[in-house]
Amino acid sequence: MSRIPGNDIQSILLGGLAILFGLTIWQLIGSLGLVSPQLLATPSDVWLAFVDIIHNGYRETTLTENILATLGRSLAGFIAATILGVPLGLWMGRSLATEAAVDYIIQFFRPLPPLSYLVLLILWFGAGDFSKVMLLFLGAFPTITTAAMAGVRQVDSRRINAAYSLGANERQVFLFVILPGSLSMIFTGLRIALAAAFSSVVAAELMAASNGLGWMVFSASRFLRNDVILLGIILLGIFGMALSRSLVIIDHHFIHWRGKD
Repeated sequence: MSRIPGNDIQSILLGGLAILFGLTIWQLIGSLGLVSPQLLATPSDVWLAFVDIIHNGYRETTLTENILATLGRSLAGFIAATILGVPLGLWMGRSLATEAAVDYIIQFFRPLPPLSYLVLLILWFGAGDFSKVMLLFLGAFPTITTAAMAGVRQVDSRRINAAYSLGANERQVFLFVILPGSLSMIFTGLRIALAAAFSSVVAAELMAASNGLGWMVFSASRFLRNDVILLGIILLGIFGMALSRSLVIIDHHFIHWRGKD
């Protein structure tokens, strides 16, 4: 099985030292007064804000509630897009007629910034979680579908023909040749779509939400609480990295033949 990049002791130590160095420089900038505390809170200020919110919450919401709200919206839209987008993309990759019927619609939505139709979704579905999940679904769906279709198209036709020549039927060719050969591209699309969905949910929470990490950052900006703003940004980065890393781990465990062709 191939090694997961950045998963060895040396990489972890180097990464940890780089983070420690960055935090030290950041703390020195604040401690020496090089930047006003109103513009940049120090790591110690952010830590104190974290401890305070852990114990007392933030504007009648707990930190756990805000984290779960953001993660829940992100994963709901992403999972829905995966469940519908992967099969459709595989179908488009195998059927020129299906591609001709659907591809223009997919390619129309793919470059659109999701926030461009957030207002419409709020008007149609209200300001609750469903409109945000729909926003994330529509943002992730075209990327996942396109990646699945491209995955099918990149499968070596010689492998497909070899399977047919050995007596495999359509179902067997799809399950044992086309689908495994498409997984690498599919997972690449999933990672891109997940990152886009996670960034979109934050923007959606800035516009219409009463909880979530994005809402917490926006609310803190109104009260010039840059310690809370930086805390929210750090948490968003950590959870975004964790979600992406989870897909990398799944990729390397299930696509064990990657790089062995």
